[in-house]
Amino acid sequence: MAAPAESDGEIVSNYGRQDNKNIRNVSSRPSGSGGNKARTKASGQARTSGPKRRTGAAAGQNNRRVSYGGGGPARPGSWTMEEERMRVRARARKKKRRRQMKMLIGICMALIVILVGAAVYGVMRFQREKKRQELLTEGILLLDAGSYDEAILRLDNALKWSSGKKVGEFELSVLLYRAEAEYRLKDYDAALNTYELLLEEDQENSEYKKGAARCLVEKKDYDGALAYGVIDGYVYNLKAVEQINAGEYDAALELIRQGLEAGDSAQDLSYNQAVAWENKGDFAKALELFEAYAAQYGTDENVERELTFLRSRQGDFSGDENGAEEDDADGQTEADSESGSAEGGETGSNTSGAESGESLEGNQEGAGSAG
Repeated sequence: MAAPAESDGEIVSNYGRQDNKNIRNVSSRPSGSGGNKARTKASGQARTSGPKRRTGAAAGQNNRRVSYGGGGPARPGSWTMEEERMRVRARARKKKRRRQMKMLIGICMALIVILVGAAVYGVMRFQREKKRQELLTEGILLLDAGSYDEAILRLDNALKWSSGKKVGEFELSVLLYRAEAEYRLKDYDAALNTYELLLEEDQENSEYKKGAARCLVEKKDYDGALAYGVIDGYVYNLKAVEQINAGEYDAALELIRQGLEAGDSAQDLSYNQAVAWENKGDFAKALELFEAYAAQYGTDENVERELTFLRSRQGDFSGDENGAEEDDADGQTEADSESGSAEGGETGSNTSGAESGESLEGNQEGAGSAG
């Protein structure tokens, strides 16, 4: 019986070293109580060393993992591959979130830079706008005060504070004031150049055209002034005065006619038309024109003197009605005639140059006509 016991112990020892899968395939099993104990011990070892089953949620999760391929039996290691895929996806999501975070940070930084730049630009623009407005105001005040050189300097500085990329309303306003200052300074070439710069921006602006035409008039370029077609009556009046002074009364009357058709400076043209007829010796026509002038524009000292003289030539004023002697009356008539001739020679032509709707600077007070 001792031998079987050793055999049983050896069997138990061998049984205990068997692989879990082959436990039930052992062909020789011991009998008796020792064998039962060995089996019980081996069975316990088998249960202890074998794979543990998962229960509950873990079991369900494992089942979901291993049944991926269509519901068949689970293969060893399949759950590990699935977890690796999940870990790869998790890492990809983390990388994506990091990229998104970097993009968000980059966008925020860009917005901050833009906001800071916009704030700096706004401050600089405000300072530039304030400075150029101050220079423009100073230039206008100096212009009104008659300091034309200083006014031009301030206005040029105001232009320097502009962006220079585009000519806007501010730049046009500054150029217009500068042109006026140059004109009053009698720098007609500079004023004409400034008006031409303005006309490059707006070729149909009548104010710019009138300024350029005035400069040409001062340069005695009447034809150039007439080319603008804005102060034709004024120009024709000036040309007519020159012809009256030269004794070319018919030429003067033709120029006056053209000027009256132009529509501006009608008052000056009407006055000089009467003067031309008077100097031609047609006192009746001259009296008619002066009376029409007085009715339309009113009278002044010059007009009253002309009317008095011309009416004396029409017999409106007789000699002494108190019975003065005929010789005295004849002598008085002759004296009046001589006085009238002298007055006729001193008759002034009107070249004030006042335009319809605008008064031009540099207007002449009246050049003496040839008598």
